[in-house]
Amino acid sequence: MSLHSATWRVHVSELDDLALIIESIKWIAGDNALINIENGKSIHGAKQKTIIAKVENKRESCESFLRLGKAALTEIVGEDITKRIDENKNLHIRIDVSNLVSREIKINCNKEKLVAKGIFKIECYPGDSPERKILELIKKYQ
Repeated sequence: MSLHSATWRVHVSELDDLALIIESIKWIAGDNALINIENGKSIHGAKQKTIIAKVENKRESCESFLRLGKAALTEIVGEDITKRIDENKNLHIRIDVSNLVSREIKINCNKEKLVAKGIFKIECYPGDSPERKILELIKKYQ
């Protein structure tokens, strides 16, 4: 295993189909994910909700990560993966919500589209390389 936990987060407006997006987040996070919906406002003052799915189980976190699929994982490997890993050994991924509701995964770099943000806590100890741990997990899948 190489992931401690996974968190998926989506900010939705009152105009978005909340039920459909929640169903999609449940799919990508897994059946046992804890789903929380927070009410808030955007920086412009409009009402919005934040859907947060947390996966604390190592096996289920890996399953959520691998649910991204071969194409998305290959794209991640093809990029400089170090740009996606922060100083706390978290891997950050953004996927397009409009594709996610169709259970298709597309890595998103467009800041104007609605995205689901995935954060994966890498199981990494002193002397380990977080990049290598993620690449090993992806290699097992392929």
